Amino acid sequence: MPWHLDCHRKKHRPLCDVCRKPLKTNYLVDFWGNAFCNTHTNYSNCSSCGRIVCKNLTDGGMLHPDGLLICNMCTLRGVDTQERAEDLLDEMRLALASVGLKLNQTQTPVALCDRDELREASRHNFHNERPILGLAQWTTTFSGGRITGRHFNHILIQNKLPEEHYRTIAIHELTHAWFFYNHYHELPLEVEEGMCVLMEYIWLKNQATKEAEYRRTLIEKSQDPIYGQGFQKARAALKLMPLKVLLRFLKEKNSFPTRLSAFFYH
Repeated sequence: MPWHLDCHRKKHRPLCDVCRKPLKTNYLVDFWGNAFCNTHTNYSNCSSCGRIVCKNLTDGGMLHPDGLLICNMCTLRGVDTQERAEDLLDEMRLALASVGLKLNQTQTPVALCDRDELREASRHNFHNERPILGLAQWTTTFSGGRITGRHFNHILIQNKLPEEHYRTIAIHELTHAWFFYNHYHELPLEVEEGMCVLMEYIWLKNQATKEAEYRRTLIEKSQDPIYGQGFQKARAALKLMPLKVLLRFLKEKNSFPTRLSAFFYH
């Protein structure tokens, strides 16, 4: 019985998840197990889940002017109501308290916002080089060169992030709030951001989901000079002393401990 080469390939070869054509010998597979032709590397990836954003795989997505790209798979599972945002933030306050960082009766209001609001509120220039998904905002007043008042305003988080991603942003920003309320005024950026990412990582280690595994992998592989290297140093510091002791060390020294300084610290 005669057969057609294209029909044979479609029947016996797996199909590309992007273009739905039979895969050739050399192809790529992403973290989620999606296989695709190696010619599709020109496609953009979702800033949340990392999948290639295309019609067949994610039903498209939304590209923002600053480069943030959220696929429609993530948007459909996104946190998009104030009530849900507040409930999840309360849960992450409890998660942070479970490792010793208690916010007690302090106020940490949260608001969902868009790209422009986040960028306008950002305190750091390096956020201009990467999409920002959340931040903690406070106000400091001065008189005669001295601080006379400090007020925690709110936490801002990107609208329509999928729930697990929202939770990691929330615990990160809540850690900033904890440092604020506990008067860690002079922490270098690498130290504070590194500790905030460490709190994300500790929470993710306790989540038995593929999404949590993906986010842990991103944290472990990050080469970002602030977030990535800061996390690696925070993680190394936690191996030198318990978290409670590490937090006390940071408040006194404003730097991560070395092996020698940790040995002599009491």
